Amino acid sequence: MRRQRGASKFEFAVTVAIFGVLATALLLRLNVIQEDAERTEVDLTVRNIRVGIQLAIGERIMRGEEYRIAEVAAASPVDFLGHRPRGFREGRTPSGPGQWSYDAANRELVYFPRLPQAFADATELRWRYVARNDSSGRPVGASLVGIN
Repeated sequence: MRRQRGASKFEFAVTVAIFGVLATALLLRLNVIQEDAERTEVDLTVRNIRVGIQLAIGERIMRGEEYRIAEVAAASPVDFLGHRPRGFREGRTPSGPGQWSYDAANRELVYFPRLPQAFADATELRWRYVARNDSSGRPVGASLVGIN
């Protein structure tokens, strides 16, 4: 009787099947991680814009320059970040996935997701930049409000 050297075809097929299942599980998990990362990036960008707006308004109040709050309400909300978000385009609709823009005419911040499934299949996310006025119509604040 001859001794067999190496693996049989069956053993090879089982090994390939195991690696296939592991690779599929890894790719699915990586996709979930990418979706989480994009949601976190968008959430942090919007949160940082909101904090920047609050800091700018608070700074004017602390200096006794409440009349300058109107400047904050009139500016682009992206101006209150330390830097522009990755893929930011001023005044134009984003041309592709992963890009931000601010439309000053409509006062809307727009983001086109790289992975729409991370945002319930939304192809674009929008926030409106609104001024808050007191009863006499003077601006006393500004906020970024989610539209969708």
